[in-house]
Amino acid sequence: MAEDDPLKVRLFGYGVPYRVELSADGAVAPMETDAAQEADAVYRSLRLLKGLAGSPRSGEVSAQWAYSMPFGRCGVDALPREHLIVHFCAEAYLDVLADAGLETRQLAEGEIVHIEPGTVVRLRALPLAGHRVLVAFQTEDRTPLSGNAGPFTLDGEVPEDWRERLVKCHAAFDEAAEQAKKGWHRPLLQRFLETMADTVANDPEIEKIQDTARAAGSYDVVEEQVLFDRQRSLINEAALERIKAQDEAVFRFPGMFGGVAPLFNLIN
Repeated sequence: MAEDDPLKVRLFGYGVPYRVELSADGAVAPMETDAAQEADAVYRSLRLLKGLAGSPRSGEVSAQWAYSMPFGRCGVDALPREHLIVHFCAEAYLDVLADAGLETRQLAEGEIVHIEPGTVVRLRALPLAGHRVLVAFQTEDRTPLSGNAGPFTLDGEVPEDWRERLVKCHAAFDEAAEQAKKGWHRPLLQRFLETMADTVANDPEIEKIQDTARAAGSYDVVEEQVLFDRQRSLINEAALERIKAQDEAVFRFPGMFGGVAPLFNLIN
């Protein structure tokens, strides 16, 4: 029963953020890749995380920054929070755009960072030599699957092509961050969040999802590391092979974190 296990009502998994090149002014250009390459990267990174591989892949590009898609959620009754851990990083930063402005947090390897609803965030990280950056994520309920999450744009239009989407969303984030220096970003942020809120308004499925998460105690977990440890315990050879084979239940590309291995299906 969900009441016995907060992990059963959460979205959780791992992702390898998009590798990008940065122009002199910080504009983002994605490196070419495809689903097969990103599935292999997730597979290899998770093997390292589990101690099933002795060393990183030789020849792996290391000096390439990895960026998430800028994304946010409107939140329903100020829920859910999201929790992230960044692995295999030499440097990592979380840019958080909120009503008060832009805040950049430097993250340590293995640190749990919390993302609040009503914000737009992007993760930036530089990998350790020979590695890909790996992000572990947990969201306290599954309302993002019903529209309570989305890539950040200024006009509400999200390109189908992942390369165009990445460029457009980062340009939008950079523009909003520039506006935040003068306190002019609030209408941009409000419009994005209100559009999302309109999508989930009066949806009975949202209330049902949150009632289930509340009954399971997902919003009240004090020690998030315990659930991240349990998440890691689900990674076994069978799951890894499914990820490598691009099984749709446990791998997708593109996602908010590039190549993503959603693992919540493993405990349903």
